[in-house]
Amino acid sequence: DGTWPEARKMFRKSPYLDHLPVISVDLSRLSAYRLREIHAEGQYCTAEVAIALLDLAGDTEAASSLGEHFTRFKTRYLAGKTQHPGNVTA
Repeated sequence: DGTWPEARKMFRKSPYLDHLPVISVDLSRLSAYRLREIHAEGQYCTAEVAIALLDLAGDTEAASSLGEHFTRFKTRYLAGKTQHPGNVTA
């Protein structure tokens, strides 16, 4: 479990990955991830980026399915925490 800056650093320090394409994703919506504190706008969890990449690749069915799983995960995770009610809109 890491951060995007850590992932970027690992990518740059791994020359065997140089041949792989780098894709920029423009996410125009706010992050829906509320399991950790977001320190700045424009920070997204891996699942949100994966959903955007699937959409970008034209696989809207997979993007939608992953989005549904992600929503269920967030709801169940937050419902399991004592400070959160079972009905979560995150």
